[in-house]
Amino acid sequence: MRFLTDPLEEWAIHCHRKGATISLDSSGAPTPDPDVFPLKVNDIGDEAEAEAELREELCKAYGVDDDMIALTMGAQHADFLFFLTHLGARDTAVVESPTFMPIRRQAEAISRVVSLERSPAKAYVPDMSDLGYNVRRGAKVIALTNLHNPSGAMLGDEVLSGIVDEAERTGALVLVDEVFREMSYGPVPKGAYQLGESGVSVSSVTKLNGLRGLRVGWLLGPPPVAMAVEAARLYTSYRLPVLSCHYAAQAVRRREWFRERALKCARENLPTLEAWLRTETRVSCHPPKGALMAHVVLPQGIDDLELSERLLDRGVAVGPGRYWGAAGTIRLTFSCARPQLESGLGHVSEVLDLMTKS
Repeated sequence: MRFLTDPLEEWAIHCHRKGATISLDSSGAPTPDPDVFPLKVNDIGDEAEAEAELREELCKAYGVDDDMIALTMGAQHADFLFFLTHLGARDTAVVESPTFMPIRRQAEAISRVVSLERSPAKAYVPDMSDLGYNVRRGAKVIALTNLHNPSGAMLGDEVLSGIVDEAERTGALVLVDEVFREMSYGPVPKGAYQLGESGVSVSSVTKLNGLRGLRVGWLLGPPPVAMAVEAARLYTSYRLPVLSCHYAAQAVRRREWFRERALKCARENLPTLEAWLRTETRVSCHPPKGALMAHVVLPQGIDDLELSERLLDRGVAVGPGRYWGAAGTIRLTFSCARPQLESGLGHVSEVLDLMTKS
């Protein structure tokens, strides 16, 4: 098993070292202020007790039995442990493209990977005929994100249910990274775990809750899947930190409060992005259906990494689309304060002016 470097992580480190002051590359909700979400722990207890508290809250929040839950150190950890326990070198995984690159890299380190296109031209809806072809050829896993990362597009219940049904016919599993799912602007789409025995969901407290420092995530799925992932986690990293579990349990208990907080941020900032997109006609963007990010297609001939580096020279961080498998695009996030967003978008236009004239 060989792991390539994570280009998104390297880019984040690069932005930090360059001293970016405006982040249009942070997709999670801001960390809550302690006076509105106090982190209180009255009795520390031990790791098993803390995990039991978190599992109980997850059971109540998502209507699942305890044996459908595997706890992990974040959603990315859950993705990896799922691939590790359900794929081998001769197996095939179908992975959406573009996607959150660590998902693809993890699958590539363990198995053979083929792409499932989610094109901006088709509103990021997967090509079902292409999917069916690969499933019939023996693909064991279909890996997706919902809400889609980098676009914020939503896989509706009907489409995702059709994918799960397709997988069930051949015994494949559908892994859906759902860290943004509950940040939908409208009704929250169903989790994959709710749509059939082949559906598996992963999530965490990183995006909706803005609590990335806790490093707590989970997988919800059929008991055999959850048990395999849970066993792998206990062997490789043992229990989660006690404080992280306590705080995560509180966050899950208050998830509706966190959802409203994230949507408030979107309501405040999305009009600024939409106004910029109306005037910046050189780019195109399918409107996000949720979360705090948008996938922007650049003018033909504009290199996404060069544009991102030029913006970084101005103190503005964006996400080069190539790091999601979509060269010629960028991911813009709007989780920052509105004045920073307005300034950052202005810099994008100014750099486009320079690059289109040269």
